[in-house]
Amino acid sequence: MTTLSGKAAIVTGAAGGIGSAIARALAAQGVVVVGVDADPKITEVMDGIGGHGLCGDLTDPAFSASAVDRAQQVAGSLDILINAAGIQLRTPAIDVEEDGWQRLVDVNLSAVYRLTRQAMKSLIASGGSVVNIASLSADRAVPGIVPYGATKAALTQLGKGLAVELGPQGVRVNTIAPGYIETPMTAEVLGQEEFRAQKLSRIPLQRFADGDDVADVVLFLVSDAARYVTGVVLPVDGGYSIT
Repeated sequence: MTTLSGKAAIVTGAAGGIGSAIARALAAQGVVVVGVDADPKITEVMDGIGGHGLCGDLTDPAFSASAVDRAQQVAGSLDILINAAGIQLRTPAIDVEEDGWQRLVDVNLSAVYRLTRQAMKSLIASGGSVVNIASLSADRAVPGIVPYGATKAALTQLGKGLAVELGPQGVRVNTIAPGYIETPMTAEVLGQEEFRAQKLSRIPLQRFADGDDVADVVLFLVSDAARYVTGVVLPVDGGYSIT
């Protein structure tokens, strides 16, 4: 992974959960990291790893454009874009209000597309790489998070399409589909003893993942070791999806 040293990355959702683990892993490899999050603690998190924090709402086009500008300012380039920011709404689909649906689409899909589009010229110039964080619920029907799964399904298709369009220009686009990861987003459900035991019984590796398990896969996908890998949707789930 030494090929990552000196590169510049934007990591969204970098204040906690999977995003912060990815930001730490990249920084440890010598990558200049610009971490983006709506949580004000993003500044503290990035200070702790020697990165640069930006607090704001990625659904605001002006703010997402500023993230690309910041990467160019602090590093002179943009080589890596990690779209890890996302929100979840746990409620039956019939009970989802219009504003809840729209917020899911805005954060989980539209903001990803917009930031990626705004970063394209920089990524093409550097021969860069994009990794989107989706979910196993993108192709599995999971009651209670149906709209969330729909946005993640669209995200996986977006990644495939961009891989085809940007491949001839030297940019790789891949997607990771995490299974059950111990994060603040999953704390409520994984804290339920019966639910936890049921899900664990279906994981061949017999444990839940943490953010580092996802971050290490990201390091591979953005490195030269994956130079001929693009357009994939890679489950990081301990084997859950095959049981």
